[in-house]
Amino acid sequence: MIKSIGSLFIYKISLIILLLFLQNGFSQEAKPRFNYNAKYEPEKGIYHGAGQDKNGFHDYVNAVGQDKMPAIYMTYVNITSPVKRIERWGKSLKQVLDSLPKGIMPQIGLGFTGGKDTGAGLDKEVADGKYNKQLQAFYKMLLDLDRPSFTRIGYEFEGDWNGYSPESFKKVFITISKAFKEKNIKSATVWCSGGGSADFISLEKLMTYYPGDQYVDWWGIDIFSPEEFDHIGLQNFFDAAHIHKRPVMIGECTPRFVGVLDGETSWDKWFKPFFKMLHDNPGIKAFCYINWDWEYWSNRNGFPWHDWKDARIEKNPFVLEAYKKEMEKPLFIHLNNK
Repeated sequence: MIKSIGSLFIYKISLIILLLFLQNGFSQEAKPRFNYNAKYEPEKGIYHGAGQDKNGFHDYVNAVGQDKMPAIYMTYVNITSPVKRIERWGKSLKQVLDSLPKGIMPQIGLGFTGGKDTGAGLDKEVADGKYNKQLQAFYKMLLDLDRPSFTRIGYEFEGDWNGYSPESFKKVFITISKAFKEKNIKSATVWCSGGGSADFISLEKLMTYYPGDQYVDWWGIDIFSPEEFDHIGLQNFFDAAHIHKRPVMIGECTPRFVGVLDGETSWDKWFKPFFKMLHDNPGIKAFCYINWDWEYWSNRNGFPWHDWKDARIEKNPFVLEAYKKEMEKPLFIHLNNK
């Protein structure tokens, strides 16, 4: 009972602080967006996306509100999996999408690795045709979906946890991009960097992985830790995307090492600079938030994410209310206003 009274007191104090914060604090004007006329690029605004599993997506929607239903649903598949597994993933994805309001676009992280962040990239084997049956199964799945989507081909390509080589990676990217065009597949290709997680390698080195403008619809970058927002490598990436006239998707974002449970402190450390970044960079046209308790998924899937903390937006009233306030701004494109 004493514990319950204490929790209620902390909750009320959090809401009072939040009210003062919303009245007096954070107010930013977003810069007008660039428009490059890329495939599935919105003319104005930023697509709002979330994931990265079915339950995490539903919990996120229930918290943020049905009137702010994300326009993008995140999912993943590894092209080196058995064909049957890719087919099962495709059927499951279709069932999930069909259960959601019409018009949601999947954002697919397409890997070609051979292990769990061990650097065992199989890009050369994919490039040499060893997994052609899997690629055909993937194309068929996209055709069956018959809706606009985004495919982050070999996402976080420069990360040593993937172990891709520039030449093999580019060959695979070009193969898939050509197949999308030849088969009239409704998916935009996204060239997605690991960003700060890959130590923001120089732009010169990054471009050794670039397959060419004719094969890339969007640029993408993943953002996790708070120190990444002020890193010159991030701004260099945004500037280079503008030179190549490609919109940017924040393919994955989550408050790594921060989480949400510290309320206003969490907001100030990660969410505030995150939204400032979105507002200040007119080439950003989509973002996808990972609504996960990372320790749970680390234990379940066997990845080293134990200290990435709880990023579930619904787990802290201060963060949730401030986040919802941001999502009400006309800058963000939800399913009902896209």
